[in-house]
Amino acid sequence: MKFLRLTDTKRANELTELLHYSYASDEALKIHFAAATITAGQVAAHISDTPTFVLETDDQEMIATASVRLPWSQNPGPFHLPHLGWVATNPKYGHQGYARQIITEVLLNFVKPELAAPGVSLGTAVEHPWLESFYQSLGFVNVDTVRLFPDHQTAYLIKSLNDKRLKAVQDPYLQDVLEKHVLNTITR
Repeated sequence: MKFLRLTDTKRANELTELLHYSYASDEALKIHFAAATITAGQVAAHISDTPTFVLETDDQEMIATASVRLPWSQNPGPFHLPHLGWVATNPKYGHQGYARQIITEVLLNFVKPELAAPGVSLGTAVEHPWLESFYQSLGFVNVDTVRLFPDHQTAYLIKSLNDKRLKAVQDPYLQDVLEKHVLNTITR
């Protein structure tokens, strides 16, 4: 099993297939994530602009992926924090811990050492039967729920990597949700 960052767009078609295959189960639940129907061209652009990581087998089959939307990019998350996106596992490898593994690898090998970020956010559909509780099992805390799409509400979750520095981030929205929803949970 290898963890790596995609540094060019040569594997955009393969990643597109993984995203479509992985997000098909969400479509069956009538929850549409853009990654479910994204084009290979859009995936190539995403790889070029957004740190994108994969877990792959020794024979280079993609098992799981996650990307990190950066606060200063053209596609930032809702807070001035790195934002995980496109967390997906090939269903053939489902329920074997690969989503947990790629998120952990991204945090330990990129977000903490390279970005020195005090926390990381992600968003998921409230209506999904288990995604929010999965992210909570990884230490993410629900901080807000918003309606961005007609078919589902989005739950924003944050994982603190440094409580003191997280509380010092100059982002009014972040500080508001921390104060209202999770200050006691994150900073116990």
